[in-house]
Order: sequence, then C-alpha cells, then structure tokens
Amino acid sequence: MEILSRYGTQQTFYFPLITSGGTDFQTTWTPATGETQYSIDGGTFANTTNNPSHEGNGIWSLTMTATELSGTRIAVSIIDAGADVEDQALIITTTLAGQIEANFGIIIGEVDTATFTATTTSLEGFRLSPNTTEEATADHYNGRLLLFTSGALLGQMTDITDYALANSKELFTYTALTEAPADTDRYVVL
Repeated sequence: MEILSRYGTQQTFYFPLITSGGTDFQTTWTPATGETQYSIDGGTFANTTNNPSHEGNGIWSLTMTATELSGTRIAVSIIDAGADVEDQALIITTTLAGQIEANFGIIIGEVDTATFTATTTSLEGFRLSPNTTEEATADHYNGRLLLFTSGALLGQMTDITDYALANSKELFTYTALTEAPADTDRYVVL
C-alpha cells in the first residue's frame, strides 16, 4: 500500500490488517516491539517508535515520528512473529511533500444558505478542511481567491474583498460572480 505523506512531520497512517490464513479483518492482535519496522530511502530497518493500534472494525493506525518520516521513501514492514495477522507493508512517499504542504494552506468550505441568502457578491459557508473551526479574525482572507469546485459555478474564481465571522459561519464578500452560489456548493480559499 503506497501512501503520500508530508516530509518530516509526525503523522498517523490508517490501514487494514487481515487475520493470518483468513479473509476477515484482524481485531485482537497485540503487536510486540520489533514487529513493526521502517527503512528510510533503502537504509537499514529499525523498530518504529510506536506500535500499531486497533481503531475498530479491523482498521489499524500507526503514528510515525517526524524523524521516521525524514526521507523520500519510507518502507514500513509489519511482520507478525506469531500467526495472528498477515504480513503487511506500507510505502510512504514524501516526493510530493511540497504540494501536500501547499494543500494544507487551502481552506475547503461549503455554502450554507440557512441564515443568509448567497448572492453574486457574498456567501456564508462552513469550514470543512483542514479543520472545522471557522476563522474569527475579521478581514483575515481579504485579497485571497475563492474558487468553486462544485455546482453551477464550478471552476469560477473571484477575489475576496471582505471577510467576517457571522452566524457562526464564514461570511465572504467578493467581486461579482455570474450567478449566486447554491446551498452546499463547495469552494476553496487559495
């Protein structure tokens, strides 16, 4: 399984584990030190700082430290010394780290018309990513760009001329669009 990742930043990765000799997800394995190892850019394998944790329903997580992710390609092997889980490998690639890092600066939102009717020059929306906390500082996004990623305005971009927090939502004022965005239309702030 190959996973794109940020370079040199602690992260948690999720993956399934299958019961050894079966087809069902494994839910009861207790990993021992040494059963999960990593190699940076083809180097010698070493034990991971953390062991995998069961998240539920056969989905496991592994938190890797910033040091463990300081390479272009990190190979992780999960080799059960017993016979509880099928052996697994994760290949973590940081070659696109700059693009991934840039994506963390992009805000993804969704238009909400419950308390405010969107117009060709303003909308209220909920924050969906990279977190769900709306920005409280007025004018915080002034001068940035608003790009629609769904709905009738798909692909249209405009500049943000004013920003405020209103009705517990992000209120954007911008240069006029060809039409008003609809409820649940998605957008990104660049």
